[in-house]
Amino acid sequence: MTSLQVRGVRKHYGETHALRGLNLDALAGEVLGIAGPNGAGKSTFVRILGGEETPDAGEILLDGVPFTLADRRGSVAIVHQEPQLFPNLTVTENLLLKRGSDGPMRPRATGRERQVLSELNLQRVADRPLESCSLVVWQLTEIARALLRDARLFLFDEPNSALADEESEQLFGHILRMREQTNRIVIIVSHRLRELVHYCDRVAVVREGECGAILAGPALTEEGLARELVVGQQPGTVETGKSGAPGAQRGDEVLLRLAGWTHRRRRFQDVEVELRPGDILTVMGVEGSGARELLQSIAGLEPAHGIREVAGRRDAQAIDAFLAYVPADRRTGLFPNFSIAANLTARLGVPAVASRWGRLLKSRLYALGRQLMGQFQIRARSPGQPVGTLSGGNQQKVAVGSASAKKPRLVVIEEPTRGVDLGTKAEIYHQLRQFAREGNAVLAFCTEVPEVFDLGQRVRVMSRGHLSDPFEVASAGSVQDLAGQLAKMTGAAPKASPG
Repeated sequence: MTSLQVRGVRKHYGETHALRGLNLDALAGEVLGIAGPNGAGKSTFVRILGGEETPDAGEILLDGVPFTLADRRGSVAIVHQEPQLFPNLTVTENLLLKRGSDGPMRPRATGRERQVLSELNLQRVADRPLESCSLVVWQLTEIARALLRDARLFLFDEPNSALADEESEQLFGHILRMREQTNRIVIIVSHRLRELVHYCDRVAVVREGECGAILAGPALTEEGLARELVVGQQPGTVETGKSGAPGAQRGDEVLLRLAGWTHRRRRFQDVEVELRPGDILTVMGVEGSGARELLQSIAGLEPAHGIREVAGRRDAQAIDAFLAYVPADRRTGLFPNFSIAANLTARLGVPAVASRWGRLLKSRLYALGRQLMGQFQIRARSPGQPVGTLSGGNQQKVAVGSASAKKPRLVVIEEPTRGVDLGTKAEIYHQLRQFAREGNAVLAFCTEVPEVFDLGQRVRVMSRGHLSDPFEVASAGSVQDLAGQLAKMTGAAPKASPG
């Protein structure tokens, strides 16, 4: 039986150790799942298996023979979370790129290619340029390309993040059929516990660059996976999510109200939320669940309809004045070539740093920047230092500080501490709690259970476009307990009560 052996694989980027001696086996005739928290090394592992990266140490064997970089590049097919296709070409042309042309004519689909197009329900858009198609079509085209390759190893990296339930079932039907074909090894990397449990024979849990556990048989359950994913991850601060924003009085004023809030493309439906002064609400959900789009829609970046009120106002201009949004990607939330001071004051408007005639006053800019650096514990040489030269943690503190400096009533933030160390996490949590203490509210999208435990008073889970009832974080005695509860909530029916 064909087998893949990964032995002692290590990879580091500067001081960051992405893989710390990973050991893993995969067999033909099974589907192996890979699960792990953000930053565990899953993406690095996928890139190494796909021949996109070279490990610093260790070996990869296929049937006991070294699986070289050249071998991997030729016989590994990867279905990426972000499709790597050509938007100006049609769906069919993207499938035929490797085959070359049919003389002076454009390449035409053969029987096998037409069969795959039909199986994935792509024949209706086969002659349309990808740039005019939905993301669903992009991902299905990427999957079709992988299925057409004569590969030994198939890697699916979050392949259905943009697919509806029916389309996901269709995809996994193909994957299950693939494992039955001789000499094919199938590996799925996913955050979706339900699908890992339902479709995989075994699931390896990767933690901090190593294989921490392998679940199979009766042990392979959603709750069991959820608990394994948070082993060793403890709250980063004494002031945990049990107390939320200590000292805050939950006021009667409604700072955020959503009623019947529905995404234009149905990524989420009929969302009901109310936040009051002192509230910190976290929303969890895997990619494609609609959770990230929910926060972006509140900030006006995703199309939705229904009732959206911030501090009692519904008009977009007033909402913009009362709301500050912090994206997950620091590169889109900051101006990397501008100074720390310029980034911290960017949302304050010209009068804060300029003369009566509109001339920028560097002395005023730097003085205000220095004050905000102290307030938000930003470590740097001076307020004039380009923000792009800071560590990731300090860049994130600049992003949060810039939002808070605007003095909004509501901060909407995605993945508040992604990619930062424990000390910086504690400082960011403190800043957000202090903001809530002062009579404001925080809505955060989180992908990691320890962050929910550390930050939120209440958590709601987005699953298949519907938001669960709120769960009080204080009722969970540990991160592991919370992980188990959230795994159950992921499959819960949609609820109507706000919170």
